[in-house]
Amino acid sequence: MRHTWGRFSALLLLGVAACFTRAQVDANQWGEDLDTLAEQLLTRHPNFYTKHTVDEFEDAFESLYARLDQLDDQQTVIEISRLVAMGGDAHTTVSFGTYGDAMRRLPMQLMLLEDGVFVTGAPESYKELIGHRVVSINAVPIDEVLDLVSVLFAYENESKRIGTSAWYATMLPALQGVGVIRDHHAETLTVTLEHDGERESRELPCELPGKLGKWTSFVQQLPQPWPLAYRKQGGSYQSDFIADHRAFYVAYNRCREAEDLPMKDFVEFVMRKCDELDAQRIIIDLRFNGGGDETVIWPLWQALQKSERFRDQGDIIGLISRQTFSSAMSNAQQLRDGCKAILIGEPTGGKPNHFGQLGSFTLPNSGLRISHSTRWFQKVEGDPDSVHPDVLTPWRSEALFGGRDEVLEAALAYSPED
Repeated sequence: MRHTWGRFSALLLLGVAACFTRAQVDANQWGEDLDTLAEQLLTRHPNFYTKHTVDEFEDAFESLYARLDQLDDQQTVIEISRLVAMGGDAHTTVSFGTYGDAMRRLPMQLMLLEDGVFVTGAPESYKELIGHRVVSINAVPIDEVLDLVSVLFAYENESKRIGTSAWYATMLPALQGVGVIRDHHAETLTVTLEHDGERESRELPCELPGKLGKWTSFVQQLPQPWPLAYRKQGGSYQSDFIADHRAFYVAYNRCREAEDLPMKDFVEFVMRKCDELDAQRIIIDLRFNGGGDETVIWPLWQALQKSERFRDQGDIIGLISRQTFSSAMSNAQQLRDGCKAILIGEPTGGKPNHFGQLGSFTLPNSGLRISHSTRWFQKVEGDPDSVHPDVLTPWRSEALFGGRDEVLEAALAYSPED
């Protein structure tokens, strides 16, 4: 036995995070990196062994170590993801970096909606796939594919699992690692799609990310004007007034202070405009916020707590989704607890009580950069799996591809009597 070790996983942005690699890492060098990984994580992480026993970690570690001379670099990175995902800490991650850049992918971005798995983005040359429902990949039903790849990353609840598995399901080394395909160097894969009641199987090319060209999102195919939430995703925070409903809308996109507009000044502007425009409701959208510094938005909470304008149930509404994570998830909980806000949307992508506050280190031979949690945050009593909405409003394909924002619609239509 070489080392006991633990917790560690991968997020949606694995393939683009910065790191370096050397021309080729041999089995002995990967072994040294695994030793370093074990030593550093056991020293730095506050508690590795919350999901699996020490023996289970050791067995998995030794199994991977014994197979290093049978794996290429891409396969090794995927297997490290599988190994460290046993920890179940979605904040502790490995950045694939240039290894990810060398991994072939299917030309589509997927999203699990209420009524199936759909293509929500594609390279320009395959943008006609957007809006199609995915039935299977290499004859394996898509739901099974998503279940299989979920062993390759850490997740704390179902929201995180369904969000991240859709990303892994397009990556060939991940598909090979869980037995969906045999060869992660395959140039094409058969994908069965359904659209307008018609089903067809297509041979789709599998390319390196850099060769896929410019991508198109489903949002870009919607008629103008786009739904408000998509128009307001730039920067850390933006706002607008929805006159027909006398609702003031705040898009809180990142838990980070904007350089050109401090949160204090932004809050003063928001509260002044709410008075000038006689806003009857304020809606704070955290659906696309992956976290950062949870204290940034506290001046808004404090202003809302003091406000005489927003006092009744339903005057303050927060929008949440599977992408609401880390500090943004804590902000959603604080919005409800401290301001008596109504939360609408999906359960958040993490647990209120969680590991966080990141540190990092780099493996010496492969150059993989490891981000890891350094603290445990006990935010609420008990151990809820998510911040759950008061009004559940899941994503559905008809609305999504039809340009309707059902979550915002539910917020605008909300009545305490309902």
